[in-house]
Amino acid sequence: MLRERVSDDIYVFTSDLYIRVTAGAVVTPQGAILIDTLPIPMESHEMAEFLFQRCPAGVRYVILTHYHADHTYGAYLYPDAKVIAHARCRDLLATKGEAALQQAKKESPELEEVNLRLPDLTLDTGEMELHVGGKTLRLLWTPGHSEDLISVFLEEDRVLFASDTLMSVPTIVDGDPEVLKASLRRLLELKPENIVQGHGEVILRGEVQSVIENSIAYLDTIQELAEKAVREGKPREWLHQSNVESCGISRVALDGRAQQLHVANLVTLYDRLKQDRG
Repeated sequence: MLRERVSDDIYVFTSDLYIRVTAGAVVTPQGAILIDTLPIPMESHEMAEFLFQRCPAGVRYVILTHYHADHTYGAYLYPDAKVIAHARCRDLLATKGEAALQQAKKESPELEEVNLRLPDLTLDTGEMELHVGGKTLRLLWTPGHSEDLISVFLEEDRVLFASDTLMSVPTIVDGDPEVLKASLRRLLELKPENIVQGHGEVILRGEVQSVIENSIAYLDTIQELAEKAVREGKPREWLHQSNVESCGISRVALDGRAQQLHVANLVTLYDRLKQDRG
């Protein structure tokens, strides 16, 4: 697990074991606020031990940005913290999330200790504010990667935890590209100085606008490719020939999984278009 400091009291943890997924922590005298957790217990414990040493007041809140396993599995390590998420995240964790965890435990014994934490506090549309230890955190509903996704903006530090709204390879297998593009434009309006992606490196000042614009351009491109395939009667397999680098994404992104995620995006869009057109 990689740990880095974004500012004096803001930390980012990046998994070495699962597709560069990130979690964050804001440490204050009144307790820490955790933004997502890491999926593999070994790394989850390492992060928890660091926080308990660094913050004597303990972890006060755990914000789950969305229900996907790689962002939620470590929340059980903070039993005294209040869990916050979107209302739809609560529903999805209790249904899809719980079923997926039970299946994952059969395949990965190291997950046996994991138990899902359902949110204690939820927001619906719009946003929620948290004020802790001199920090103002704005929780913003930014769907598109998934329907329940929220981003977290630290007003005083101008640091944005975008979760999977922004990642090295935008993904819409569980979402919608048009909704995601609208959420990405909303992120731009916040004018953050640094962005913590859901997967991948921290985006630094000076790169923010170009990275978000490139993500929107990528989504435009894959929509056009899927529409072309359906319009011209191409078979589904034709999409596997598409090179992610020709669509503006590095092939080595996310530990070399960029091409795999790219094809999954295209196939998802193709299948939806075929279904819509009967």
